[in-house]
Amino acid sequence: MVGQDYTALAGCSALAFVLYLNTFNAGFVYDDRRAILANGDVTGARTLAGIWRNDYWGTPLADSGSHGSWRPLCVLSFRLNFLAGGLAATGYHVTNVLLHCLATWLVVLVGRTLFPSRAGVLAAGALFAAHPAHTEAVAGLVGRADLAACVCYLLTYLTYQRHMRSREWSSLALTLLLALAALLCKETAITAVLLCGLCDVLRGLEQSDKFRLRSLCILSVFLFCALYCRLSLLPRPASPFAAADNPTAHEACWWTRTLTFLYLPAANFRLLLWPQVLSFDWGMEAVPRIRTLWAARNLLSVGFYGSLLAVVWRDARFRSCSPVDYAAVANISLPLLRRVGSNSCHTWLGLPCNCHHQLAEESRSVQSPQSIGGTAANSSSSSVPLMGVAFLVLPFLPASNLLFHVGFVLAERLLYLPSVGYCLLFGFGFGKLWHRSKGSSRMLLLCCLGVLLGAFSLRTVRRNLDWRDEEQLYRSAIPVNPPKALGNLGSVLSAHGRYEEAKVALTAAIAHRPHMADAHFNLGVVHQKQLNFSSAVSSYRRAIGLRPQLAVAFLNLGTSLLSLSSQHADAVSVFRSGARLEGHGVRDRVAHEDARYACYLQLSSLLRSRNRLRESAAMLTEALEVLLQPRQDQRATLHFRLGEIYAEMEHWEEAERHQRLGMQLQPQHGAAYVTFGQTLARNSSRHAEAELWFKRALQTAPLEPSSHHYYADFLEQQDRYQEALSLRLRAAALAPKDYVLSSAVADALRLLNRLIEAELWYRKAVSLLPLAAHAHANLGAILQMRGFRQEAVNSYRRALELQPGHATSRANLARMKAGMDTNT
Repeated sequence: MVGQDYTALAGCSALAFVLYLNTFNAGFVYDDRRAILANGDVTGARTLAGIWRNDYWGTPLADSGSHGSWRPLCVLSFRLNFLAGGLAATGYHVTNVLLHCLATWLVVLVGRTLFPSRAGVLAAGALFAAHPAHTEAVAGLVGRADLAACVCYLLTYLTYQRHMRSREWSSLALTLLLALAALLCKETAITAVLLCGLCDVLRGLEQSDKFRLRSLCILSVFLFCALYCRLSLLPRPASPFAAADNPTAHEACWWTRTLTFLYLPAANFRLLLWPQVLSFDWGMEAVPRIRTLWAARNLLSVGFYGSLLAVVWRDARFRSCSPVDYAAVANISLPLLRRVGSNSCHTWLGLPCNCHHQLAEESRSVQSPQSIGGTAANSSSSSVPLMGVAFLVLPFLPASNLLFHVGFVLAERLLYLPSVGYCLLFGFGFGKLWHRSKGSSRMLLLCCLGVLLGAFSLRTVRRNLDWRDEEQLYRSAIPVNPPKALGNLGSVLSAHGRYEEAKVALTAAIAHRPHMADAHFNLGVVHQKQLNFSSAVSSYRRAIGLRPQLAVAFLNLGTSLLSLSSQHADAVSVFRSGARLEGHGVRDRVAHEDARYACYLQLSSLLRSRNRLRESAAMLTEALEVLLQPRQDQRATLHFRLGEIYAEMEHWEEAERHQRLGMQLQPQHGAAYVTFGQTLARNSSRHAEAELWFKRALQTAPLEPSSHHYYADFLEQQDRYQEALSLRLRAAALAPKDYVLSSAVADALRLLNRLIEAELWYRKAVSLLPLAAHAHANLGAILQMRGFRQEAVNSYRRALELQPGHATSRANLARMKAGMDTNT
């Protein structure tokens, strides 16, 4: 029997592993980017303590835009993945698949505590392993929360089963610890405590236990304390969810809201029954609202709730009509049964009872006192449907929109834990049929199970491919949620440089939902990348009109206005507005603050270019004061820019102070020492000190070409051309494809009158940037110096072809023509 237990456990877990092998080469898709790639709590950009202060997405819980989803254990698991393998997606996917295998293992163990039939246990475990509705939770990395919560949830139940047998304090303490871990993985898992209490109450109707009340009281106190801490001590979302995420919650008609919310659990259950149509997002109008009592979907609601009530009523009726203590009957009947060689009262006397379960269990306990996962004798078969319904309903109830509104209509990954109850009910029914069937009927039953598992397995493998990359994921959802899928698809295509396809997708998304700010913004990005700045400006303005707190739209709008030569004044105003957006209620606080930071930099640079140095410095100072928790490198950049501006204003003390502050923030950043050296070099009395900082930059970043390049600039200002040349050559060797560095080497050689070598480097510069007019002009100048007049003329003419107004080429050609006329 133990061998059969291990076979079921290993077989179901192996099936779960094999079906998700094709997720190992998947990448980061959809919410994974924000939860992992852009989450400083995962990448180590913030301290470990931030895991406890921030939500699942890295936003502070006290922030107005936080979702309030506090899952520190999941974020900690992501951080461990990062420490082990960086941002390589394979390690994260392997962890998810292993958690799914562990959850499948535990489902089998839970089935062993409920079912007298091993066939039912195997059917439940196999169905859980193969169910296609699990693909979002397993293949999507943010589903880690649901996987980990399910594992802790099932461990909580199994541990409490052990406690009910022994009433030991250690098992009860472990139950509460596992329930707490489940809560720290996902909020809905707190219902594990309710499930344990229900199981204990049901057992109390069959068997008295003087310690039961003590256990139930402790569970109740723990549940109350956990709920109080989660709801009262931790900050909750300050702003409502967007209408696009849960349009029914924003519906003005009470009747429509009620009918739709009552239908949503039935719609979720339909995905468990027939998981053919799946989508990464079910928001917007993917689930149309029910506006009349005569809608056909109301029949599904009635059927769903009627079925649940029928199961509960059948269990209650069975208990009220069956006062017989089967354990006491078994004590009398089992010895007689053994004597006549039978295994139940039905075959002996024609009486229906559960004594055969008692006999089978006693035989099992004699052969294997430590049978895996407990025994089915702990729960009468009549309570199995009720426990299955409890596993199905309790973890889903907090996310059902029936108790309170949540930020979604339907989400497949939320079905991962409730699907345990569905699989248990399926296993219970399969076990009943298996027990009643014989011979060919059992073969037919096995064939039907095989067909079902085969179909589910194929659908799972195929659905995993949709989660491999974002383009395929979004294309798969177009029939379900066209505006969201097309909008996201357009963004992905734009990022891949497929601008025409992106424009088609985004235009279609806007046609489905004209008021979708993200689609207008992404369309503006496409226009901007195609250098169609006037259309980009129109798209960005529409996006801002629909979402006034979209800071990145202000940033891109200002950049597009700068590209339109007559719009510089408007660009200043747009950058200033974007920089000062507080972002109340924005969901991605990090992206919002990054956009504000970029607006401040752009605004400061624009003012600086127009010689408005005081205003430029004031903007950077304001950025240091008002930006919320800027990254260390961002603060350093702001200080460096301030130092440069104060140096231009010849406020040397302020310039030096900010440069030193920047170097304190980035002590290993060689460019910081270069910038400080350049600042000191502007003061003629501090050239020696400046050179020390240039040398320190070379020591800190010896492989950084810019360190050598700017040090060479400084040496040339001191007329130390030979030393400068060696640095120029070193910089060009470190970056052989850099036009500026190659051209600088040629200039250095020209200053040393090494004209032949200079010509070779100028020719290399032309090959690196053949469409640059100044490159050809420089080559023409060196050829002119060497006396190759015709070649010089050709180079100047080529420069004028590329840039008709190139002043240097025109002047040199004129001088050469005048010289030739004089000679004539």
